[in-house]
Amino acid sequence: MERHILTVDVEDNFTYEELSDKRDWNKYEPQVVDNTYKIVSLLSKYNSTATFFIVGHVAERHPELVDIIVKSGHEVASHSYYHKPLRYLDIKEIEYDIRHSSELLSKLAGKQILGYRAMGYSIPEDEISFFHLLKKYGYLYDSSKKYSRSFQTIEKSLIFHVYPSTLNFLGKKIVFSGGTYMRILPLFIIKKGFLLYNQINQPVMVYIHPWEFNKQQPKRNVPFFQKILQSPITFTTEKKLTCLLQKYKFVSIKDYLGIRL
Repeated sequence: MERHILTVDVEDNFTYEELSDKRDWNKYEPQVVDNTYKIVSLLSKYNSTATFFIVGHVAERHPELVDIIVKSGHEVASHSYYHKPLRYLDIKEIEYDIRHSSELLSKLAGKQILGYRAMGYSIPEDEISFFHLLKKYGYLYDSSKKYSRSFQTIEKSLIFHVYPSTLNFLGKKIVFSGGTYMRILPLFIIKKGFLLYNQINQPVMVYIHPWEFNKQQPKRNVPFFQKILQSPITFTTEKKLTCLLQKYKFVSIKDYLGIRL
């Protein structure tokens, strides 16, 4: 059976930055535990593992999330502490985010945190300094860049870089393995992507969000275009992931890289 990589961005149902009225924030957060548990249960059914990139302040508010993930045999990694695009932070704020999220999650998980993913696949202009900071605080890999120079899923330089998987679709390079495109693309297109990656001997790196597993979202005041893209009508991720789990073997980034602690 083909082996691919599965990752989960564990964040509040709709991020603080997306809300037009920030007072709506607390309406959405409590769903994150139940939705994450749905994913853990689904993976257990198919004997698959994943890397759960957890937002630091979410783990702080819901430490039981980390406990559920670790006890189920999955990897815990950092999805930053603030869940803000790194391009809007200065280097001192970025260093604090990298260090603080690692310390917090390591303490909750009882083991070193090896991976980091910034919000929205955003990294600062000074990439080299960013990657040096990750290495300084013990990270072995980063998954913050959307596109590789080729179709390589994993590249190694100062640290490992793990990229989502892309297709050329209607003349445009798109990420078919997660986010909006995974929700709206037909399953046969996604499977075509898996076939192409298998032909070049590369794993597909899938990324999903817990909120995609609950169509009962409260009404929220967000920009119109985003409301359409994140409408429950598009929530096909659970059905598609189930089909993929039946066909392929999925593992965490740590397991795929063969890292042993």
